[in-house]
Formats: sequence, C-alpha cells, structure tokens
Amino acid sequence: MADVNIPGYNMVTLIKRLEAATSRLEDLTIFQTQAIQSRGLSTPTTLSETTIPGSATPTPASTSTSTIATPAPAPAASTAATASEPTPAPIEEELPASLKEYDELIADHVSPFVELSKGIDPLIEEQAKYLAAAFDAEREFLRIVSKSKKPAPSSPVFLDLFKPITIQLELVQDLREKNRTSKFFNHLSTISEGAPGIGWVGVEPTPVPYIGEMKDSAQYYSNRVMKEYKDTDRKHVEWAQSFLKILTSLQAYVKKNHTTGPSWNVKGEEVQKVLAESAGTATPPPVQAPFGGAAPPPPPPPPPASVFQVTSEPTAPSGGLGAVFAEINKGEAITSGLKKVDKNQMTHKNPSLRGQDSVPAARSTVPALPSKPQSLKQKKPPRIELEGTKWIVENYENNPEIIVEVEINHGVFIHRCKNSTVKIKGKFNTVTMNECNSTGLLVESLVSAVDVIKSVNFALQVTGKLPTISVDQCDNGQIYLSKESMDVEIYSSKSSGLNVNVPDDAEDGDFKEQPLPEQLLHRISNGKLVSTVVEHIG
Repeated sequence: MADVNIPGYNMVTLIKRLEAATSRLEDLTIFQTQAIQSRGLSTPTTLSETTIPGSATPTPASTSTSTIATPAPAPAASTAATASEPTPAPIEEELPASLKEYDELIADHVSPFVELSKGIDPLIEEQAKYLAAAFDAEREFLRIVSKSKKPAPSSPVFLDLFKPITIQLELVQDLREKNRTSKFFNHLSTISEGAPGIGWVGVEPTPVPYIGEMKDSAQYYSNRVMKEYKDTDRKHVEWAQSFLKILTSLQAYVKKNHTTGPSWNVKGEEVQKVLAESAGTATPPPVQAPFGGAAPPPPPPPPPASVFQVTSEPTAPSGGLGAVFAEINKGEAITSGLKKVDKNQMTHKNPSLRGQDSVPAARSTVPALPSKPQSLKQKKPPRIELEGTKWIVENYENNPEIIVEVEINHGVFIHRCKNSTVKIKGKFNTVTMNECNSTGLLVESLVSAVDVIKSVNFALQVTGKLPTISVDQCDNGQIYLSKESMDVEIYSSKSSGLNVNVPDDAEDGDFKEQPLPEQLLHRISNGKLVSTVVEHIG
C-alpha cells in the first residue's frame, strides 16, 4: 500500500487504462469498416485518425504501448460477418398446370367482367365483386386439392374448405333478393342464376353438365338484358355476353382438368396438415441489423390456429347415480322439498276421491299449421311469350285452344297449366311440360325430345316424327304415337300409370294401348345384377 502514495503513480495508471480502452475501440472500428465495405457503403473516419485527449499527436493503432492484455476480438468478427451475409430469398412454390390455367381464367374473363360491371350500376359492381371473391375462394380450394388427399365429402374438413365459396355465393343471392324492385333486376338475376356453377367442386361425378345447367339458367335472364338494350346501349349486351363467357370457359376448364370432380392428390398429405402448413407460411419481415453488429434473433412466431379444433360449450352436469347418492346423504333434510297434503286430499280418508284421477291428464295440443301468405294465394296471370328462342307458356286454366307457332330452332316450356290443351304447330327443337295437371300436348315434329316432369293426368300426341320421350315423376299419362314415330325411345323414372298408344295396322285410325311396366325383378346372375320385367299371367 506504500507504493500507492508515490507521486505520479496515479497519473501513469490512468494513462495505461486510457490506452487499453483506445485499443479496444480501434479494434471495433476495424470490424465496422469491414462490414460497411462488404455492403458497398462509404467508409467513415476511423478512431485511429483521432487524437487521444491529453496527447499532442494522433495515436495510430499500431503504436499502442498498452501493457494490459486485451480480449480476443474473434467473436465480434464472426458476428459482423454474420450480419453482412444476405438473407436468402424464400423459394416460390411451383404451381401445378391446372392452377395456372385457373389463374388465366380469372385474369382473362372474371376481372374484365368486374370492370364492365362498374359501368352498369353500383349494385351490379358489388355483386360482380362477390362473384370474383367466390372465384378467389375456389382458387384457394383447388390449391389445397392439388396438395392433399381426398377427404370424405360429408366430413367437417371438406365442409370447412367449401365454406368460403358458399359465403360468397350467398352474398350474391342475397343482393338479388333485396333488390327485386331494381330496374337492373335482370342483371342481378343473370349473375345469381349462373353463380352456383362455381359450386361444381361439390358435384360428383358429373360437374361439367352441372355448369351447363347453371349457364342455361343464367341465359334465360341474359337474353332479357340483351333484348332490352340491344338497340339502346350495347354496353349491357357486352356485359351479358362477358358473363356467359365466364361459365363457358369454366366448363371447358373443368372438362379438361377435373372431369369427374376435383382432382385430389393421391400421393399428397392429409388436408389438416396442408392447411396447418399454409397457415404457418407467413413470416414476419426481416429485422434491420444495427450498424456494425448482427441483428437480434426474431421472436418465435405464434403457433398457427387450428381450423379443425371444435370448441364445445360446457355441458351441465347430469344427474346419474352421483345425484341420487347426494340426495340420500341429506339425511332428514331429504323430505324438506315434499308438499304437505291436507286431510281432505287423502284418499284413504275420503273414499269419494278414489274413483278420480289424482293428476288430471294433460291435453295434447297440436300446433296449428301456418296459413299460406296471401301473396302466394293469388293466381299468377297466364302468359305466353317468346324470350329469345324459347316460348314460355304458363299459368293457363280451362283453356282448350292454346296455339303456339314455332320455328325449327325454338324451344317451348309449358309450366303449371291446368285443364288445358297446348297445340304446337311446326317443326321445332324441344318441349318441356312441367308441373301440369290434366293438360294435353299436341305436337307435329321435333328435332330433339319431349320432357314431361311432375305432371298428373297428362296426354301427349305426336303427328309427325319424334326421336325421344322422357317422363319423370308423373302419374296417369297417355302417349299417342304416329306411324312415323314407331322407332321412338321412351325413358321413364319414378312414374306410374303410363300407357303408350300405338297406331293399329288398319286404316281406321284406332290405337292399341300398351302399358309401360312399373314392376321389375332383380336377380344376381354370375356376379352381375340382372333386371327383368314382372309379367302377370292369369
């Protein structure tokens, strides 16, 4: 301790400590300069060119006279090198060819349709955006499909995948229903009738015809739009044609890539795993490294929320044996909840009460059926009108002379007629009779077919050539054929009481009635199902 009091000793020690600190700062400056040069930045002035307080000349790093050992700067060098290394770019996922084609469909048809809708009306623009959102949701659905094995169609997993598409389609339908009085109702109906075609992913094994049916439904209203605006505003005509092109392109895409339904990946992973990976692919942006040092490690991302976790409400505890024993263990308090019975209510003291029921029987009340709204009770006016190439005949009653003159490219739709007769003159394409009662149909010649659906007590007579007749869900029908239609093909399903009247060989115009079979016998023969018509002999 005596050496501490030597004059000048404290000053020498202070100078040595300053030199040691300066050496450390110079080492740090060297590593900072290297890191800056590796990034292509300008090099700032180093500490080796500065002057130490108390010194007359600059002190270079090579002339340090420090006698105190400095720590090795290797860790700082490795840290600086790590900070200078560029972050590797994320590897983009290679999209399958079918998904690329779907992106082209959206870019070539859906996006231009949304732009056209902006020039029609804000309501039409809003509905078109819902339609585009449904296509985007289906695009994500198909991306999951390309990487996953097929789940059961009724499983919650599939329903969760399909739910985003359903939500957008419901918005499309709701917008139409809330604006039925709009002057653009035909535009709204065009989209709402064709939009369900996006739901082809849930139709197996024939999604392509399903899209065609939705297109036909939309075309019913798009023809109205084109007919109304063809001479006044061609923009509406282009809009209607653009929407039909969407469904046509979608039908072609599905036919090429998903003929029998969504093409799931047989060698893929489970849907739950793919969804979990998709939820965890989003990473936070890189943190900017501080000057001359490495960036601190980012915090770990939160675990992805599972879309398959079902949280159920806590159920109330049931009674069971536990509740029974709990009541028994009450002891004398078990009778505290019983009702006190007066003497005049005791049957053993009042014999007159023994013949009566102790508890009156509760009357079962059947809730009355709700009455039909008055708006639905009103009869709709009869109508016969040509819409595009289709004749609409509906709501006729007790009219035996309904005459329709057609051309070869026309179709006829007969709906909800009763006690009436429809005569169609000329050769035409096809005719459909739907939900009619006691209605007769007289046709000459057809190119395609006659369809009778959900009709009762109907009669069909053909005087010319007819290739096909289809009867579905009908009762008590009479079909009269001509000699030119003896090679007709008749398809029936879920129908009863059908008779086919074939012209007799004689020239007196009589017909020979032959019933269509309703009873079939099915047998297993050599591992195959064989069906034959049941014949009643007697």
